[in-house]
Amino acid sequence: MSQLSRVEIDPAIRLLLTADEDSGQRVLLILAGDGGLASVFSPRFGEVVCHNANHGMHVAASASARSLGLANVHCVLGDLPCSDRDTDAFLPGIRFPENHFDLIVFRLGRGTAQLNAVLVESFRLLVPGGSLIVSGHNQEGIKSFAKRGEAHFGNILLQKIKSSCRLLRFRKESADPVSPVEDPRYFHPVRLRLALKGGDAVSYLTKPGIFAYRATDAGTALLALHLPSCAGKSVLDLGCGSGPLSLAAFKLGAAQVLATDNSAIAIACAERNFSEAGLPGRALCADLAEGAEGGYDLIFTNPPFHTDADTDYSLPGRVMQTIVGLLKPGGEAYLVVNQFLDYSTLGKTLFRESAILAREQGYTIHRMKKADA
Repeated sequence: MSQLSRVEIDPAIRLLLTADEDSGQRVLLILAGDGGLASVFSPRFGEVVCHNANHGMHVAASASARSLGLANVHCVLGDLPCSDRDTDAFLPGIRFPENHFDLIVFRLGRGTAQLNAVLVESFRLLVPGGSLIVSGHNQEGIKSFAKRGEAHFGNILLQKIKSSCRLLRFRKESADPVSPVEDPRYFHPVRLRLALKGGDAVSYLTKPGIFAYRATDAGTALLALHLPSCAGKSVLDLGCGSGPLSLAAFKLGAAQVLATDNSAIAIACAERNFSEAGLPGRALCADLAEGAEGGYDLIFTNPPFHTDADTDYSLPGRVMQTIVGLLKPGGEAYLVVNQFLDYSTLGKTLFRESAILAREQGYTIHRMKKADA
């Protein structure tokens, strides 16, 4: 993918930029992306809060604000921003007082729980008379979101349709929602179980907004059945999600575990799981463990293969180079990947040993060993 800004390549983002009549004291940009939106809203508002949950997007947005000298843009990384009314949130959150923002801007994401949470929290966070503007593609569910938003706010304005995308505006015209959406329970935990070979298992917590929060991902479940003994070893869980493989590593005797992921929500959840289990695991929010020191005996990973909605065929090469760089000489990596992705050729090129341990349910389990020094 080119390095073009999302403003240039995403028609739903471009549509948001046409809502140019707004100005005020504060604007909140939810899941704002690489900074293009923040730079456009900055001249019209006293303060721009640019939120992201993805580490790479947060870094890009922060760099953009610095390079443009946008002193009123404040970039934050974490779960969806919420009001300080919700004191039962499962993870530490980004909180603001109720009636705080004049405008909230949201490029439609995916997941009913997340979308309902945006409606609920936006209503709470907006000043009386403030607006929530949302854009999204028809195929992403913008029409169904429009119905829920209209019921919750009691009003809707379809401002524009272009390139199969819709731009919607909801205005806070009452003290309470007119017909509240169902409690999304977005900020509440879900407990799952990961089975290990020999009949053992680990229990872990996850939540909406994290990959495979409804049930343990089939690839992770398969990899867990092929993990080796970790007795006394250092382990890197690359792309950890909520951290079930990290917990499994400790269960299998690991002395040290580092869990990394580019999702700040996932990292917060992994930290919560370490804390709840009383384990000394560390968690790092980074793209492909960037910034992590090398020297691991074992690396476990169920790597992603998408960038946004598209299959990214450059990911296997970047994942494998990361693994090679972080393993100790003689160290081993255990990967579960979709069968259509060619990790075998890379494995034979970069590692002393490369073997396939299993092929099941559309997944391949690879074991790779780095050459000794």
